[in-house]
Amino acid sequence: MKKIILVGGSGFIGKPLLQKLVKEQFQVKTMIHNDDLDTKTPTFKGDILSSGILDDEISRGDIIVNLIGQTNSDIRDLIELSVMGSLNLLNSCIKKKVKMIILISSINVYCENMNTPSKEIDSLRPQTTYGILKMMIEKIYEYYSKVYGLNITILRLSHVYGPYKKAGIVSNLINPIKHNKNVILNDKGRQFRDFLYVDDATNGIIQAIKIPQEGFNILNISSGKKYMINDLVKTIEKITHKKMNVKLNPKILDERCVWADNSKAKKIIKFKPQIDIERGLKLTMNISQKQTERI
Repeated sequence: MKKIILVGGSGFIGKPLLQKLVKEQFQVKTMIHNDDLDTKTPTFKGDILSSGILDDEISRGDIIVNLIGQTNSDIRDLIELSVMGSLNLLNSCIKKKVKMIILISSINVYCENMNTPSKEIDSLRPQTTYGILKMMIEKIYEYYSKVYGLNITILRLSHVYGPYKKAGIVSNLINPIKHNKNVILNDKGRQFRDFLYVDDATNGIIQAIKIPQEGFNILNISSGKKYMINDLVKTIEKITHKKMNVKLNPKILDERCVWADNSKAKKIIKFKPQIDIERGLKLTMNISQKQTERI
């Protein structure tokens, strides 16, 4: 039985991932910082910024899943958490000789690509601060893998959405509907993104755990499809039978198109996204509506 250490397991992706790991009878221990986590599995309080914090919690043969740094409103905090936190985690993993580390990264490390989905072998030219930071963290993990012999798999997730996510493109489209507010679309809604429902994202992580790789590896966990934001608006209007109050902003604040090829993940870890964008939006909005009704 593989023992899994979840770092950052109380977040949007971490909570459903933990539930699935428990359901599949993995032995799991989760590090929590300030948040309380409703689980019967073992947890431990820890601050990833404290050197050696994981030394007493991990052991030889463990698999570490690092979910820290997915979202944060303050980029300075995100940099500190991601860089210093990664160094502390990696140094503990060297001491304890863990079996594998899975780092959750982002397809935002790629450059803008309108014509073909980005592949793992493509050059990295991120155009946002978030993408640049993710690229830096990946390079740190690659260095530790090649110098210290750690087995590290980087999973580059596309834009993950679903119930309970408080920020992001899909949340920014859905939330104003509840309050009859305007939806502002940058680049007049002509941007394209690769959207992945949270269940598919967690399934991809679990597949990487079940089929561990030797050495240093990178896999895109994505839908492999691009969707124009204007088309998402039309789909939401179709589902809700409501016309959205859309305001078009001509400014282009980030990449026009970001999407990624998932064929390598399909081949190596048997990853296959199951939930298309319309079904995913329905699931997201159904649960969001139930939340609103309870308030």
